[in-house]
Amino acid sequence: MTGKRPYLLALAGLAAALLVWVGLAKPQDAFLYNPSSSIPPGFYQRIDTPIVRRAIVTVRAAEVAPDFAHLRGFTDAGDRFIKRVVGVGGDRVCAEGDGIRLNDAMIAKRRTRDNEQRKLPRWEGCHVLGPDEVLLMGDTDDSFDGRYWGVVSTEMIEGVWRPLF
Repeated sequence: MTGKRPYLLALAGLAAALLVWVGLAKPQDAFLYNPSSSIPPGFYQRIDTPIVRRAIVTVRAAEVAPDFAHLRGFTDAGDRFIKRVVGVGGDRVCAEGDGIRLNDAMIAKRRTRDNEQRKLPRWEGCHVLGPDEVLLMGDTDDSFDGRYWGVVSTEMIEGVWRPLF
Protein backbone atom coordinates (compact mmCIF):
# COMPACT_ATOMS: atom_id res chain seq x y z
CA MET A 1 0.00 0.00 0.00
CA THR A 2 2.81 2.43 0.74
CA GLY A 3 4.18 1.95 -2.80
CA LYS A 4 0.96 3.36 -4.32
CA ARG A 5 0.80 6.43 -2.06
CA PRO A 6 3.42 8.60 -3.90
CA TYR A 7 1.78 7.73 -7.23
CA LEU A 8 -1.69 8.69 -5.93
CA LEU A 9 -0.37 11.93 -4.41
CA ALA A 10 1.35 12.86 -7.68
CA LEU A 11 -1.80 12.06 -9.63
CA ALA A 12 -3.92 14.11 -7.23
CA GLY A 13 -1.46 17.02 -7.49
CA LEU A 14 -1.53 16.84 -11.28
CA ALA A 15 -5.33 16.78 -11.30
CA ALA A 16 -5.48 19.80 -8.97
CA ALA A 17 -3.00 21.72 -11.14
CA LEU A 18 -5.04 20.90 -14.24
CA LEU A 19 -8.24 22.15 -12.59
CA VAL A 20 -6.55 25.41 -11.59
CA TRP A 21 -5.16 25.88 -15.12
CA VAL A 22 -8.56 25.21 -16.72
CA GLY A 23 -10.21 27.62 -14.29
CA LEU A 24 -7.73 30.40 -15.09
CA ALA A 25 -7.48 29.87 -18.84
CA LYS A 26 -9.63 32.14 -20.98
CA PRO A 27 -11.77 29.79 -23.04
CA GLN A 28 -12.04 30.61 -26.71
CA ASP A 29 -15.01 29.28 -28.55
CA ALA A 30 -14.22 27.64 -31.85
CA PHE A 31 -17.85 27.88 -33.01
CA LEU A 32 -20.83 30.04 -32.17
CA TYR A 33 -24.45 30.30 -33.15
CA ASN A 34 -25.81 33.73 -34.04
CA PRO A 35 -29.61 33.98 -33.68
CA SER A 36 -29.62 37.73 -34.40
CA SER A 37 -30.60 39.17 -37.76
CA SER A 38 -28.04 42.00 -37.60
CA ILE A 39 -25.57 39.59 -39.23
CA PRO A 40 -26.99 36.56 -41.08
CA PRO A 41 -28.23 34.03 -38.50
CA GLY A 42 -26.40 30.73 -38.36
CA PHE A 43 -23.27 28.96 -37.21
CA TYR A 44 -19.88 30.66 -37.37
CA GLN A 45 -16.34 29.33 -36.98
CA ARG A 46 -13.51 31.30 -35.40
CA ILE A 47 -10.69 31.85 -37.88
CA ASP A 48 -7.15 33.06 -37.46
CA THR A 49 -7.07 36.03 -39.79
CA PRO A 50 -6.37 39.76 -39.48
CA ILE A 51 -9.09 42.24 -38.61
CA VAL A 52 -9.90 43.83 -41.96
CA ARG A 53 -12.81 45.70 -43.54
CA ARG A 54 -15.87 43.42 -44.00
CA ALA A 55 -14.56 40.86 -41.46
CA ILE A 56 -17.18 39.49 -39.06
CA VAL A 57 -16.06 39.89 -35.45
CA THR A 58 -17.37 39.59 -31.92
CA VAL A 59 -17.02 41.97 -28.99
CA ARG A 60 -18.24 41.58 -25.42
CA ALA A 61 -21.47 43.51 -24.94
CA ALA A 62 -20.49 44.77 -21.50
CA GLU A 63 -17.22 46.19 -22.84
CA VAL A 64 -18.55 48.22 -25.77
CA ALA A 65 -21.90 49.35 -24.34
CA PRO A 66 -22.03 48.57 -20.61
CA ASP A 67 -25.12 50.59 -19.67
CA PHE A 68 -27.27 49.47 -22.59
CA ALA A 69 -26.00 45.88 -22.34
CA HIS A 70 -27.15 45.83 -18.72
CA LEU A 71 -30.50 47.36 -19.68
CA ARG A 72 -31.01 44.63 -22.29
CA GLY A 73 -29.99 41.86 -19.89
CA PHE A 74 -26.61 41.16 -21.52
CA THR A 75 -24.89 40.76 -18.17
CA ASP A 76 -23.17 37.41 -18.60
CA ALA A 77 -19.42 37.55 -19.34
CA GLY A 78 -20.12 35.49 -22.47
CA ASP A 79 -22.73 37.86 -23.92
CA ARG A 80 -21.37 39.25 -27.14
CA PHE A 81 -22.30 41.21 -30.21
CA ILE A 82 -21.39 39.86 -33.64
CA LYS A 83 -20.82 42.64 -36.17
CA ARG A 84 -19.05 43.50 -39.40
CA VAL A 85 -15.97 45.74 -39.57
CA VAL A 86 -16.96 48.76 -41.70
CA GLY A 87 -14.27 51.27 -40.75
CA VAL A 88 -10.54 50.64 -40.31
CA GLY A 89 -7.40 52.64 -39.55
CA GLY A 90 -7.19 55.81 -41.62
CA ASP A 91 -10.92 56.06 -42.27
CA ARG A 92 -12.76 59.19 -41.15
CA VAL A 93 -15.97 58.41 -39.26
CA CYS A 94 -18.57 61.05 -38.46
CA ALA A 95 -21.68 60.69 -36.33
CA GLU A 96 -23.82 63.74 -36.92
CA GLY A 97 -27.51 63.96 -36.17
CA ASP A 98 -29.27 60.88 -37.49
CA GLY A 99 -26.50 59.74 -39.82
CA ILE A 100 -23.14 57.97 -39.86
CA ARG A 101 -20.64 58.95 -42.54
CA LEU A 102 -17.51 57.03 -43.52
CA ASN A 103 -14.97 58.95 -45.61
CA ASP A 104 -17.66 61.53 -46.45
CA ALA A 105 -20.18 58.92 -47.68
CA MET A 106 -23.42 58.37 -45.76
CA ILE A 107 -23.39 54.71 -44.73
CA ALA A 108 -26.16 54.45 -42.14
CA LYS A 109 -29.00 56.17 -40.39
CA ARG A 110 -29.43 56.13 -36.63
CA ARG A 111 -32.63 55.67 -34.71
CA THR A 112 -33.53 57.31 -31.43
CA ARG A 113 -35.23 54.24 -29.95
CA ASP A 114 -34.85 50.47 -30.30
CA ASN A 115 -37.65 48.04 -31.21
CA GLU A 116 -38.81 48.00 -27.57
CA GLN A 117 -38.91 51.81 -27.44
CA ARG A 118 -35.84 52.13 -25.21
CA LYS A 119 -33.80 55.28 -25.83
CA LEU A 120 -30.61 54.42 -27.73
CA PRO A 121 -27.25 55.86 -26.68
CA ARG A 122 -25.67 58.36 -29.03
CA TRP A 123 -22.24 59.72 -29.79
CA GLU A 124 -21.45 62.76 -31.92
CA GLY A 125 -18.45 64.05 -33.80
CA CYS A 126 -15.83 63.06 -36.32
CA HIS A 127 -12.82 60.85 -35.75
CA VAL A 128 -10.02 59.50 -37.94
CA LEU A 129 -9.56 55.87 -36.95
CA GLY A 130 -6.15 54.93 -35.64
CA PRO A 131 -4.42 51.69 -36.69
CA ASP A 132 -5.89 49.94 -33.64
CA GLU A 133 -9.46 51.23 -34.00
CA VAL A 134 -12.49 50.03 -35.97
CA LEU A 135 -16.13 50.90 -36.50
CA LEU A 136 -18.47 47.92 -36.24
CA MET A 137 -21.96 47.68 -37.68
CA GLY A 138 -24.58 45.07 -38.36
CA ASP A 139 -26.14 44.49 -41.76
CA THR A 140 -29.63 45.68 -40.75
CA ASP A 141 -31.05 49.12 -40.01
CA ASP A 142 -32.16 48.07 -36.52
CA SER A 143 -28.80 46.62 -35.45
CA PHE A 144 -27.39 47.87 -32.13
CA ASP A 145 -23.83 48.65 -33.15
CA GLY A 146 -21.17 51.32 -33.59
CA ARG A 147 -23.83 53.81 -34.66
CA TYR A 148 -24.70 53.96 -30.97
CA TRP A 149 -21.56 52.98 -29.03
CA GLY A 150 -18.94 54.51 -31.36
CA VAL A 151 -15.45 53.43 -32.31
CA VAL A 152 -13.81 50.46 -30.54
CA SER A 153 -10.24 49.36 -30.01
CA THR A 154 -9.15 46.22 -31.84
CA GLU A 155 -8.10 44.92 -28.41
CA MET A 156 -11.82 44.57 -27.62
CA ILE A 157 -12.35 42.16 -30.52
CA GLU A 158 -12.41 38.63 -29.19
CA GLY A 159 -12.41 36.84 -32.52
CA VAL A 160 -12.86 36.90 -36.27
CA TRP A 161 -15.51 34.54 -37.64
CA ARG A 162 -16.73 33.04 -40.89
CA PRO A 163 -20.15 31.56 -41.58
CA LEU A 164 -20.20 27.77 -41.83
CA PHE A 165 -23.01 27.60 -44.36
